[in-house]
Amino acid sequence: MRRRTWGITIAAVAAATLAAVGIGAAVQQPGPAATTAARATSVPTRTATPTPTPRPTLPAIPAAASDAELAALPLTFHDAVVPELLDGSTVRPDNQWQIATPKQRLVALYAAPSADARPVATLASTVSTIETPAATAVWGRSDGEDGGMVLVSTPARNRTPGDGGDPTAPSATFAWARASDFSIASVDRMVRVDVAASTVSVVHQDDSVSASEPARLGTPDDPTPTATATYVEAAYVDARVTYTQGNPIILTGAHSSRIPQYGGNAALTALHYYPDPNGSSHGCVRISAAMTKTLAELPVGTAIWFT
Repeated sequence: MRRRTWGITIAAVAAATLAAVGIGAAVQQPGPAATTAARATSVPTRTATPTPTPRPTLPAIPAAASDAELAALPLTFHDAVVPELLDGSTVRPDNQWQIATPKQRLVALYAAPSADARPVATLASTVSTIETPAATAVWGRSDGEDGGMVLVSTPARNRTPGDGGDPTAPSATFAWARASDFSIASVDRMVRVDVAASTVSVVHQDDSVSASEPARLGTPDDPTPTATATYVEAAYVDARVTYTQGNPIILTGAHSSRIPQYGGNAALTALHYYPDPNGSSHGCVRISAAMTKTLAELPVGTAIWFT
């Protein structure tokens, strides 16, 4: 911008002998407007709107069953036989190292992980006859809304062996359920019963072993289950079972593969103390008092492999 000085002169004409007096004032004036070339021009920049990433469409899952529907379904408990339940011939259990605890009194169970599947049975939030809190092991998952569906162990059978029953009846069963019907927690331990080696071990997810000992198992006529995936259904003390001598009984969801019942109810497989260090069982797993206490510290729902 250029600065120009304008003079304002006041003159008085007198005689030739008088001097002319000028008074000047300097005033700053605005300069000419900037040229087009010199003017800073601001051009707004248009920011491209990112294309949103579409959310994947998750498969639908069955709608929650009503209380009336749940009440009309058979309950999966140790004495129940529900033909629609699944076994190792239709599903391949894969330990997810998770425990599922029912959020409500009854949870619907399904024979398939699809939106149009109808419930075939229920799982209770307490263990029948001993009324302890129930939980189960997770053996598979299917993607879907609200967490999808989970494959869980049940305490019931889908057919009965022995006494004119089906000689191929499995020892353990599974069913699909809505993941949102459970509180699901991760665990890092499971129980492994090695039938061939006659041992019981607590195994961690990294395959390390924190406890192991020899066990006494069933006979060829009343064998301990093999090739069976199940879970810790309960760990409790029952003074009426005198031979356990007050030590915990670790009840599993597996049944005898040969006999339909024992002691007046279903022939469930348990891990328990027995005072005679010799002999064999009717399919149960006899262990030391110390091991019963170790196993009783595991959460209900912990996975068990009978190998």
